[in-house]
Amino acid sequence: MDVPALRKWLAEPRTALVAAVADGVRSHVAALRSGGVEFYGYALLPGEPYDIRSLVAATNGEADIKVPPDDDEFGYYRYSVDEWQHYHHDGFAAANKLLAEANERFRSMHSKADDDCTMDEFEVAHADALLDALVRGLGSAKHAGAFGGIEPFLAVWISDSDHSIMVESVHRLNSEVVSEQFVAEFG
Repeated sequence: MDVPALRKWLAEPRTALVAAVADGVRSHVAALRSGGVEFYGYALLPGEPYDIRSLVAATNGEADIKVPPDDDEFGYYRYSVDEWQHYHHDGFAAANKLLAEANERFRSMHSKADDDCTMDEFEVAHADALLDALVRGLGSAKHAGAFGGIEPFLAVWISDSDHSIMVESVHRLNSEVVSEQFVAEFG
């Protein structure tokens, strides 16, 4: 394994992935809007944090929030993407292709024993770079006006996880008030 070359590659910005995510979000949101779908929240789900292969988008509308009668945790159901109603598996072919290419490139540059199940610094750095690109892409779409006049709750979400990218993405993509509400529930 050529460690200096791997470190150099890991440090490169994932600009093509950022652009593909932004384009995918813009197209997906436009399709939702043209179909009359209203939502207050939009999230990207990359699957497992250290095995990112494809993106799924999740949306939720105000009418979709289902708080059980014996529960007073409205904020939890509003911000927990795991509780949302709508998951969209299409619309990110270009981003998914770039994820596959990045993963293949990483595998070609990185090696370790087959029986070693622990994450090394390079695997963590690769996953972190991909997750950062997803946040940047979602932010780029937001700043380019993809969501129109609304300010939806935005997140990069990893289901059934406490991965730091979730809180980080909420802080980076939402207002301070929304970030505080989220942290009150999950922080």
